[in-house]
Amino acid sequence: MNILKYKAFHTSIMADKCKCGKNKYGYGDGVHEVWICYNCGHFDGKAQGDEMFVDLIMQDPSIVLALIKTKTLTPIRD
Repeated sequence: MNILKYKAFHTSIMADKCKCGKNKYGYGDGVHEVWICYNCGHFDGKAQGDEMFVDLIMQDPSIVLALIKTKTLTPIRD
């Protein structure tokens, strides 16, 4: 089941809370950041100018979950 239903990818700073009021969780690889709300599926992030990464994620949001599962994207710790 694809929980990432609503797509958004921004270059601005991410908020701690989603529009639905729940927490968003961050994952990154040192260049890319993706912030996911596991409640409603909304996600956003930063790609440091990597348009190919943005296009890939926007075409198939389930890739984000695959990158997390393979530990390509790891949790961002404050």
